[in-house]
Amino acid sequence: MKKSVFLVFSLTFVLSLTACGSNNVPTTSSSLEPAPSESSGTESSSGDSYEGRIKEKTFKVLNISYERMNANDPRYFEDPKNISTYTKADEYKLYYLDKVDEVYYMSLETFVNLFKGDFKDGVTNEVKEENGVSTWTSKMGEQTYTLSVNKNEQTYSTLGTVEDFFKTVTDGRIGLFDQMDQKLTYVEGHEDKVKTYSFKKYGFDVFDVDGKACYPFSLLLCETSKYMDRKFLNASNSNYLVEYVDSKQFEELEYVLDGSAKTYLFSDLIASSFKTLYGDNFGIVSMPVTLAEFNKKLVYFLFDNFYGLASTRGIKSMSSYFDNLEVSSKYFTDPNGLKRGSAYYYALQGLNDLHTLYSYSGYMNEGASSEAINDQSLFSDRVHLSILLGSLRAQAIKNYNTEHSTSVNEKKVRYSRDGKYAYFSFDLFDTFHYYEQGEIPESELFGDCYYQFLMNLQEIKSKGVKRVFIDDSLNGGGYVALMGKLLALMSKDNKSTMYLRDEGNDSITEVTTRVDSNKDGVYDARDSFGNDFEFYIITSPYSFSCGNAFPFFAKTFGIAEVIGQRSGGGECCVYGFSFPTGQGIGYSSPLHIGYYNKETKVFSGDEAGTYPWLSLDTDLSLYDVDVLAERVTARSPFKD
Repeated sequence: MKKSVFLVFSLTFVLSLTACGSNNVPTTSSSLEPAPSESSGTESSSGDSYEGRIKEKTFKVLNISYERMNANDPRYFEDPKNISTYTKADEYKLYYLDKVDEVYYMSLETFVNLFKGDFKDGVTNEVKEENGVSTWTSKMGEQTYTLSVNKNEQTYSTLGTVEDFFKTVTDGRIGLFDQMDQKLTYVEGHEDKVKTYSFKKYGFDVFDVDGKACYPFSLLLCETSKYMDRKFLNASNSNYLVEYVDSKQFEELEYVLDGSAKTYLFSDLIASSFKTLYGDNFGIVSMPVTLAEFNKKLVYFLFDNFYGLASTRGIKSMSSYFDNLEVSSKYFTDPNGLKRGSAYYYALQGLNDLHTLYSYSGYMNEGASSEAINDQSLFSDRVHLSILLGSLRAQAIKNYNTEHSTSVNEKKVRYSRDGKYAYFSFDLFDTFHYYEQGEIPESELFGDCYYQFLMNLQEIKSKGVKRVFIDDSLNGGGYVALMGKLLALMSKDNKSTMYLRDEGNDSITEVTTRVDSNKDGVYDARDSFGNDFEFYIITSPYSFSCGNAFPFFAKTFGIAEVIGQRSGGGECCVYGFSFPTGQGIGYSSPLHIGYYNKETKVFSGDEAGTYPWLSLDTDLSLYDVDVLAERVTARSPFKD
């Protein structure tokens, strides 16, 4: 199954969700041992000698991927364990070039071996080196993933996705997969094909060590990190590569270092590397220029090859876009964290793409100046709109509770005075993560919008109400798969259909979702509510990402009418990249979600937003169920 179906579709840069799996060490069809311990035969692909420049360093992997990251998990606050608990026994030889600080290189074989404790049971991995081409093939049953890196051509090619081969990082319950059946099939003529990316023009160093090509570690992470949620931080002063999934894992964990004082891993183990090497008398962490230059090349490569809205934004070359910005050429490589962070912030937010943003490295002392932030009107406008809409909704709910002597909140149902309309809101396509034993409490279920919809619709149906307003006006996005569940639940035939088009190879995946809301083991029309209600989805310019796609699909397939204002856009799934130096970038991917017309052979997305069937002003009427009832009834009177 493709990871893209479960990718988060959201305003905020968040993590993608892993598929479920076992916790066993993989079997391998060839020995994937760490890289050799001595440097020799060091030639670049172009024949230029790296003799004398290549240095090596021995690292261990500190794997905290499986540490608790959710405070709902009662084990989250357990006593800290000694650091050795998380250390893999293997040692890995990583390489760096003289006078190029903190940029590490490794063979593809070493890269794969870093994850050998993370693969599901039954996964086999093989790495081959032939004629300057390194190929990793991962298999599990009939599924195959291939990553091939060509040292001479300086390209890498991929087929498939590696997502399903990795273990889950939590043993808690997650509502996303409950009561859901989802099938993915390629549209005929648009099957998955090999994708090839060239990194030749970006100036990355590539060299051999003992007959094995070595590539920048971050470059190898670029493609795989689109699908897997493992990330790394480089603590070179402590000789660790720290593998993690969520930065929350650093917040509560404390480790015994040097057998004595407890110190926070994030602030001490990692940051000490840079403070020791590059700090000044005031203790301010400064990034070495060589590392900043490398990261700039990596950003250019990422956006040239993986940014999905270049053509939509009228940009022919993302490298040219960055080069034409004064801040990029001046400050992307500045050792000062505030100047560098401000430059990245300004450049990415200037795309006016709410999926695309830069996440600073705290221990690199990065941030953004107020000038860079204030220049981005798109974001400030959304903040102001959110405050306005939130206050209007709060006032409408307060008025309702006063009139009806009740205490409902935005997630629960309100009814019109005539009893013919119902209304509830949801602001995020989110799901519950539950770790306790026994029944899941209602408070957790209302944190999952599928269960919120299900409980609310059951209540509304029991009262004989036929028309339902669903407030999507403050919805910033969330899980794509969860949106598919809601659309199926609201449909007449218990079926929702979405299409994912990969711009990189023109493959199109049809995603069909059904639900089993009555838990009878049969996915049929008795599980959906489309025959019981007329649905109206309320949108605003704040309705973004999944909050934008939801009304688009509901309108396209006749599930609901859209009322309010044009939604805010966003039709790409989100990819993310985390640098081993702590920064992160989230960006609109080449994976577009939309509708494919099999007759006309045309794929259409909704980046520009969905237009309403009934336009409404941004005022209290958006949230007043009685005013909405009057407006909709005037436009579409009851047939009875």
